[in-house]
Amino acid sequence: MPTPRYGDRMRSLEIDALGLIDEHRQDPLVVRFIELDDRTSRAEMISDPDDWTPEQNAAYRAGDWVSFSRLRGYSDQEIADFADFIRMAHQIDEKYGPDTAAGLSYLVQMQTTED
Repeated sequence: MPTPRYGDRMRSLEIDALGLIDEHRQDPLVVRFIELDDRTSRAEMISDPDDWTPEQNAAYRAGDWVSFSRLRGYSDQEIADFADFIRMAHQIDEKYGPDTAAGLSYLVQMQTTED
């Protein structure tokens, strides 16, 4: 049985309904970041750290998210998407100020998370 993913229980994303300011709505970097935020959130596996293998725990504790992700069974594309998400979050914060990416992610989460 495949590991359940958060996407199995998320509502659809409607970027136009996020209430973005015009500058963000018109910035392809922001739009792409929002799309990646949604895609990576949907791909995230639902798990309990108590059920992780010793190897998974070691990679997680070491901060090696790539190895951890491979050990958990994420695809190369899912890992690449998450790497792009991290890179874009830094770019957005550099462009618009600290925590802007986190704020955008919060808007996506509030819209797509089931009650």
